[in-house]
Amino acid sequence: MLKRFTNFLTSLKFAIILFLLIAVYSIIGTVIPQGMDMGFYLKQYKTLGSLMVFLQFDHVYGSNIFIAIVFIFIINLAGCTLKILPVQIKKMKNTYVPAKGKNNENLYENGMNIENIKDAFKKKKFKIVDTSDGTYAVKHRMGHLGSSITHLGIVIIILGAVIGNMFVNEGFVSLVPGETAEFDSFSLKLNDFYMDFRKDGTIEQYFSELTIYEGGQKLKEDKIWVNNPLNHNGMYFYQSNYGWASKLKIKDKDGDPLYESTLKDNPHAFYEPANLTIFLYGFFPDFSMDQSGNPITLSQEMKNPAYAVVLYNEEGYVDSYILSPGEPAEYKDIIIEFDDSVLYTGLTYRQDFGYYYALAGSIILILGILLSFYFYPKYVLISPDSVIPVTRQNIWGFTVKIKKMLREQNKGKGEEQ
Repeated sequence: MLKRFTNFLTSLKFAIILFLLIAVYSIIGTVIPQGMDMGFYLKQYKTLGSLMVFLQFDHVYGSNIFIAIVFIFIINLAGCTLKILPVQIKKMKNTYVPAKGKNNENLYENGMNIENIKDAFKKKKFKIVDTSDGTYAVKHRMGHLGSSITHLGIVIIILGAVIGNMFVNEGFVSLVPGETAEFDSFSLKLNDFYMDFRKDGTIEQYFSELTIYEGGQKLKEDKIWVNNPLNHNGMYFYQSNYGWASKLKIKDKDGDPLYESTLKDNPHAFYEPANLTIFLYGFFPDFSMDQSGNPITLSQEMKNPAYAVVLYNEEGYVDSYILSPGEPAEYKDIIIEFDDSVLYTGLTYRQDFGYYYALAGSIILILGILLSFYFYPKYVLISPDSVIPVTRQNIWGFTVKIKKMLREQNKGKGEEQ
């Protein structure tokens, strides 16, 4: 019973079933947005949303079921490899003599000199092996390990993908020039951020000039743009977006400062003494109004800067303003101003701990495929009255090549005579 279960666990049939399950889960992970909150799935998929979250379709690649399938698939490949590896190693020894089949053609012709044939094979990088069971020429014996090496590459790639999804370090940071973001072992400072414009005023590209510090010492400087990230110890920083950071200032009637805040990613500020919420609807560097009376910017160049500001208190909406830089908006006994708007850069970062596993696995996989389908083992059984090509792949093509080689050898012999 146990042997039957073990044979099924390491069988090709079970491997195909597991591979199809992995493919189905991968499709689900592609179709269904990953990592959203519960509310998103309930709104998007109605009653099915709860079921999707329960089945962990909201984070497929880190779900218990997917990890279990992948783990069993690894066991299947490992078991299959361990089953065939001893046989493959045995075939690589000189004592191994391949068996000829019904489709293997004897290419020997009367008058052929076997010693000359052996010399011809040596010139073609074949090794001549003499055993108690006969003589043969062999090439690419490492090809016997092709399938096992391919399996190893697949296992390493899968482990890399699982490790990458389970332990990935990713996030988002926004910085204004001169600002620094702190990470575990280093800090990232934005030295400058700027954009290139086309003739029509649209943005062609935007750039961030960055410096990495470790232990207070400058380590490296680099400039990044879209699709050209900065790499530091496997953590990649990508140019993601940009925006305007605006400084909010609240003063009393005498002009003395009461509160300051820079509104960037979160355009709300709450001033507790007045129980007032200040909402920066938007900053418009080249301010104008559209036909519907909504504020817009004609370009990203600082030609006519303006702020759209909305005030709320505990009772709701209070008032709204279009303010120029430094222009005051009065509310009760306080003055509200916006000024010093600068561009900020939005950077996404990702450190995938499985990347190098996947890279190594891919290289091993390619090696295994080459050994399996290109550098596969090629044998020629040689006796006083037979020259028989034997291979497990493309026997017809291999036989044609040996025929050609023998013809050339005989032709050369005839010319010498």
